[in-house]
Amino acid sequence: MVAEIAVSPSTRGHLRRLDMRRDLARVADLVELCFYDTLDPEGRQYLNEMRRAAQAASFIGIASNLISDTSMPPSGYVWEEDERLVGNLSLIPIVVQHKRAYMIANVATHPDYRGRGIATQLTLAALKHAQINGAPTVWLQVRDDNASAIHIYLTNGFMERLRRTSWYNGPSFPQLPNPSGLDINNRQAQHWASQRQWLRQLYPKELDWNLPFDWNLFRPDIWGKLYRAFNLDFLKHWSVERHGELKGVLSWKHARSFADSLWLAIPELFEEDAILALLLGARSEIRPEQPLSLNLPANLAVETLRKAGFYPHQTLIWMEYPISRNK
Repeated sequence: MVAEIAVSPSTRGHLRRLDMRRDLARVADLVELCFYDTLDPEGRQYLNEMRRAAQAASFIGIASNLISDTSMPPSGYVWEEDERLVGNLSLIPIVVQHKRAYMIANVATHPDYRGRGIATQLTLAALKHAQINGAPTVWLQVRDDNASAIHIYLTNGFMERLRRTSWYNGPSFPQLPNPSGLDINNRQAQHWASQRQWLRQLYPKELDWNLPFDWNLFRPDIWGKLYRAFNLDFLKHWSVERHGELKGVLSWKHARSFADSLWLAIPELFEEDAILALLLGARSEIRPEQPLSLNLPANLAVETLRKAGFYPHQTLIWMEYPISRNK
């Protein structure tokens, strides 16, 4: 761990805190320029929200005086050079394991200004901010194919914690008969114990700050039913059994965003044909044009998901910077 964080001066540019009243639209433009090829519909929606917030300049002026850190509009740091905003880093407050922390996001440098250490200076400023404000840790996510960014973060003390891949459904999927002995049905109450155990393994508590998991939506008992009825939020569950033995459970929730969410609960040593049948059986009951998303540990069930008509959108490395309290 790095005990002391120092931001090195630069004579070629200027680093400063984000000014929400005049920077948001330019930040949105910069992020779109840098990540245009990798933005999904939800990412584009986020940029549109930033631009709408930028138009409400009077509101932002009041809010920025009352709130020091917020996720929308974001706080953070920008880099100006040649009278242009050419670098950005968003700093979002999060809660990890019941402790206040920060997440670094939207780290972007204009293509014409890369290789000058701008991203490094922005990152160091964010770490200094977290240290001054007493946060014990800082998190970020970086695409596994972004070698230059990974190098920056590892060099400055971040440690890889895990890798997750997000999947989307393709427009078509095969129609295959179920292998002998397999049955696809609605989940039964007695399946919940195994489903919960498998979900805890695939979606551990350490991910709650980024992949919130509402267990009450999954519970089959009366309290779960009352909770769902009160919140008008419902899930559909399918289970796959081989000769009466549970092999996996898939849950589907309609979302208000671009894609509906799927949660796959499978044991560590899963049976590929059973899980493929489960995925195909569920897809046959969902409108084929409905976008579906699934987030899993990287390299898990890759071939099975591909056979079921899913494709990987991106794999993100989750990295943590633990801030030392020793001077």
